[in-house]
Amino acid sequence: MPDYSIQEAQDQFITRNEPSWNGETARTYRKYLNTFCKYTTQENIRHLSDLNRWNVGQYTNYLLKTDYARATIQSKQKQARRWIKWLESQGLVEVGLHLAINPITLDDEEQTSSDILPPNQLEQYLSFYRNSAKWRGTRRHALIEVIGHTGARRSGIRALDITDWNSEDRTLKLLNREKQGTRIKNGDIHERKVVISQAPAEALQMYIDRERYQKHDNQGREPILTSQQGRPTKSTMTNWLYQATLPCVMKECPHGKERRNCKWTEQTDSSKCPSSESPHPVRRGSITWQLNIGRDPRDVAARAGTTVEVLKRYYDKPDLDAELRRRITEFDEIDICKHSDPSDVNKDLEQ
Repeated sequence: MPDYSIQEAQDQFITRNEPSWNGETARTYRKYLNTFCKYTTQENIRHLSDLNRWNVGQYTNYLLKTDYARATIQSKQKQARRWIKWLESQGLVEVGLHLAINPITLDDEEQTSSDILPPNQLEQYLSFYRNSAKWRGTRRHALIEVIGHTGARRSGIRALDITDWNSEDRTLKLLNREKQGTRIKNGDIHERKVVISQAPAEALQMYIDRERYQKHDNQGREPILTSQQGRPTKSTMTNWLYQATLPCVMKECPHGKERRNCKWTEQTDSSKCPSSESPHPVRRGSITWQLNIGRDPRDVAARAGTTVEVLKRYYDKPDLDAELRRRITEFDEIDICKHSDPSDVNKDLEQ
């Protein structure tokens, strides 16, 4: 059997499995496996023949010494295990080597990330953009409006074409076009049409009319959100949202910096600002807001492209006051002396 270098073995794994993935998944695996590559380089482990249960097991210690969140550490462990199991299946390493990596156990709080742009802060950003002569109708305004009002994922927004937007009905179609390079999460299952209200619709249309680059992607399609190169990558869209949520856009910097001299205002460095946000916290804030105002969880889940179970576990993050307000209309008038049956409550509500 060939004694591949660690990098060559990872490339083999990506190449062999890529036909069953979309491009973003392949990049995700490469990102996770690159961490294992850095570890082996540091430890002077160059080829597969250098791997043994001891040094593979030490990868966990390496990860625990980093600044990664525990959920990220567990993900990196699992991806490395999967890669090693594939090596075993090809006869390239000893069978059972993957068992040397024992993924850490996460408690409920660690499994359920609390990263969220709270609805009140999301409202502040949207109000600012709508009332700003400089920023109204820009790409960053359109992007935060669409995510903020639909709760859609980055992949879904990226997949949108001009033909998916109906300005008259104010609807967006999120379609799975995997063969054309834009797969949405869970594929055809979460294809959907969503309606947005007047204000976000106006922001989106203003962007399309005034600022959108008239570009095609490499499939000849016309994305709604475009860069100078065409359809943006997901990482580019993430950087756009980091820029959109820089606090210094609408107020004084909370970190004591001056905007004109701050490197964090540049697209490539905006993620370094402690107060800027990526798409996922904005999606989480949108979902929480929709539930706060009494939307049915089934409708919110369908709109955001998820399930009620996943929504409740990972996305619904109301504060205590918001959680109470959701319940108060259901409980503030009930009286055990007056209400002994659901029909009694319904009668009072109708009155």
